[in-house]
Amino acid sequence: MESQEKFIVLLRHGIAEPHGAREDDDARILTKSGNRRMKQSGRGLAKYFPKAEAIYSSPLIRCIETAEWVEKAYGSAVHMKTSDALKPGADVKAFRALLKKIRAHHIIFVGHEPNLSTTMLAMTGLHSDGTIELKKGGCYGLRLAGGSAYLEWMLPPRALRQK
Repeated sequence: MESQEKFIVLLRHGIAEPHGAREDDDARILTKSGNRRMKQSGRGLAKYFPKAEAIYSSPLIRCIETAEWVEKAYGSAVHMKTSDALKPGADVKAFRALLKKIRAHHIIFVGHEPNLSTTMLAMTGLHSDGTIELKKGGCYGLRLAGGSAYLEWMLPPRALRQK
């Protein structure tokens, strides 16, 4: 069992084309506004979370585009990989299995709602009446230590863009 603590960020993808904009919903891309905002948010996240070592993204295009903006904000220090454990509908068990395989201790995961909130709640043991949801481009910061996870912060996209 790994004793060293980890800190993870669960980041929701930026503003994408509306549902139905493409025949294949998985192929939806970020809008012009979504790209502009994620470029700013990526820079803000790099300031809030300077020790990032890895980025894992859902393989859907809107998440990959989001992760690329974050990757650019970190320069050559951080690289992105994709994982099906972050796709819409993936369960918390798949996320935990992915997390267990990663050696890095400061990781950004780019994914979808409601998956990210469900994962945060399951890992921290917190409860919600169903109203908790990340805005597009928002994120949770979780500290994992001693077999437990703690929600340290939840940042709306506006906070990331102002950093």
